[in-house]
Amino acid sequence: MTSIDLLIHRAPTRSPRAEGRGAVAAEATPVAAGALLLDLDLAGQRCTLAQDAENAAYLLRDVAAALVPVLEGRAAKAQVVAHDTPWELCFVPGDGALLVSIFRGGPVPEVRALDLPVDLGELLGALRRAAAALPSPADGLDALLDRLDLQGSNILAAPTRGPATALQWESRPGPLGDDALSVTFQALSPGEASSRRESAQSDLHALLVQGRVGVSLRGRGVELAPGFVVLQFERLVALCRPLLEAWAARRPLHLRMQVSDLSLGLRLSVDERLALTLTRNTNSSVTLPALAPDAFITPVLDGALALAAALSRCDRSLARNLRLRALRHEARALRRWLRNLGRSDRRTNPDPTLYQVAAEPAPAPRASDALDLRDATRLRYTARWRAEIEGLDLAGTLLCGDRLIVPGARELHALDRMTGAAVWSMPVPRASTTLAGDALLRQSPRGEIELRASSSGEVLWSTRITPRVGTLCLPHAVTAPGLPRLVVVAEGERRLVALDLRTGEPRWSFTARHAGTFRMKRAGRLLVVVSGDATVTALDLASGEVVWRFGDRVPFHTTPLLHRDQLFAVAGEATRGGARLYALDAYAGEHLWSCAIDATVCAPACVTKDSVAVPVSTRDGVVLEGRSVGDGAVRWRAALSAVQGSSSRPAVTAFDDLFVANLPTGRVMAVDAGDGSTRWSRTLRAPLGDDLPRRLDPQLRAGALFVPQSALAVLRPRDGAVLAELDACDLVPDLVRVDEQCAIYVAEESGHLGCYEPGARLRVIRPA
Repeated sequence: MTSIDLLIHRAPTRSPRAEGRGAVAAEATPVAAGALLLDLDLAGQRCTLAQDAENAAYLLRDVAAALVPVLEGRAAKAQVVAHDTPWELCFVPGDGALLVSIFRGGPVPEVRALDLPVDLGELLGALRRAAAALPSPADGLDALLDRLDLQGSNILAAPTRGPATALQWESRPGPLGDDALSVTFQALSPGEASSRRESAQSDLHALLVQGRVGVSLRGRGVELAPGFVVLQFERLVALCRPLLEAWAARRPLHLRMQVSDLSLGLRLSVDERLALTLTRNTNSSVTLPALAPDAFITPVLDGALALAAALSRCDRSLARNLRLRALRHEARALRRWLRNLGRSDRRTNPDPTLYQVAAEPAPAPRASDALDLRDATRLRYTARWRAEIEGLDLAGTLLCGDRLIVPGARELHALDRMTGAAVWSMPVPRASTTLAGDALLRQSPRGEIELRASSSGEVLWSTRITPRVGTLCLPHAVTAPGLPRLVVVAEGERRLVALDLRTGEPRWSFTARHAGTFRMKRAGRLLVVVSGDATVTALDLASGEVVWRFGDRVPFHTTPLLHRDQLFAVAGEATRGGARLYALDAYAGEHLWSCAIDATVCAPACVTKDSVAVPVSTRDGVVLEGRSVGDGAVRWRAALSAVQGSSSRPAVTAFDDLFVANLPTGRVMAVDAGDGSTRWSRTLRAPLGDDLPRRLDPQLRAGALFVPQSALAVLRPRDGAVLAELDACDLVPDLVRVDEQCAIYVAEESGHLGCYEPGARLRVIRPA
């Protein structure tokens, strides 16, 4: 039998220096001076289970409570998780003894002891001694120990299991033949226990199946030391995700990870060849060069899935094991991603003229703008009205005709634009609000969609779709003349559904290959969609059929840009690494050109005239790169800010032949789209603390530029002259709306809302 003891003692003022690998793990969590420790000593393996008297008392009570059903024959296993340390205890009845295991989970589990036989009487004695040494035992602990004493003389019998099963698997040769890695595993899995669990648990003990894992290529290879094959495959699968991300983004990668006694090094070069180095602790290494990345990823994922399936066949309860489920889910997701990267996703439209005839003409100047501020020299704004809305939804605050739609936490309000008085208000649940023509479309997180009349708030129709988990994608309404009146909304994780705006009836649906956030852009009768995968897809608005599809390995996350007959899409990782800019024919889907951007794109790109401007974050700060719309060549670079990081991201907007950048530092500058020279630069009031608006996007109305900063300003785009600074507005302009009379509606995230109108202006009228 194996010796076991539970020790209660005071921690020293300073923890002694740990000796050896096991001692380092035992002393990994610092303790306060003089704290009470509960240590477990199992066959010389010692670890700290609790670090104060209260947790020690509770842990002893949990151990006693877990042992009661095991000794009474009502449970085949008992597991106890320590409260303030990462260790877990597992008790399994054996033939005449109790099998005790101690381990800790996490991404890199550590197993100190596995199924060591312990005399039951010795264990109960250790519990008694530890309970007696506590200053104050937990309530009910003595009663549980008495129940254990009554069962202490029973002879334990191992639970009924089926015969042990030998697990053996070898990866099959794939399309790469001898250039693909071969992965094998051999293990012996115990048979299925007679007990059943109805709940899903993360039972690491059930996955501690011992065996061997080997990798080889072209006759060269190495076997990992005998160990726990599930844990070894977890580490191997963990290597696949960063490798796949780097390969998809076409960037190099250097990665090293310890798997059992083997150190695995992955080096992905710029020419997309993978070198795999396997090094043992004895410094003997094997390098397998010039691999395709999928030659490593595919057999590892196949081996992980084969192991999970084999274990589930041996013990059906393992199908509910949360840790095994996570391994299977990750391997399937990576394999699906790998399969999508290898697909030929490109499909062009053989007859683009059918869709070019429905293309919209170039936007004309706004005829509804009652004012022309292009030649103004000074504006004066005065407060028209103020309001306060509880739980104001900034994104849903909309101008609709002569009313301002303002969603709140529990009510939807329609305010008169001139007076601020409520035209109508009605109680509604929380939902996103967007405009669909002259009506209001509301979508709740539960999948409820309704269309309301903006004049009265009356519900015109309502429907229900599969709710979407995570980021709620804003609906895309189609109300242009000559096109079907639709609203396209995201349903579930990977699906778009088009609803008829007149009836709410679903007209068509489209399923993406990857679960992500949908971004949509309309090009005439086409709806261009990206969803975070490596494809750009154009759908026919009338039928939902795929008209063309462009695919590459790099994922697309941002909304495409439409300029004349060209579509520009930025691809790459959303927050780091380089990116690529693609130019596609908007109606045929043909690849016109692409170019690499050797920096992180920190804000959405924009396009005007013959230049595409991409804000990138470099070592020297934020730079605006101007590229030719004809071939993607860099035409100019303009420095925007010398500050790096997310707090320096600008908002860049294109106006005529200018790119106007609004910076979080209070600076606004205009860059010439032709040569990248600075036309003008203005420094407005610098933001202090939380005075920075949520959105910095400038707006052009009636020939004037409305710029949100810590204070709202109106600039003349031609030379940057300050036409007005709204000193009367004491709100942070988290949201700005401007109507055709140039009245400004400012909303603050706190729920305050204000309207400011331009005062009278003198104009010189020359007689004819």
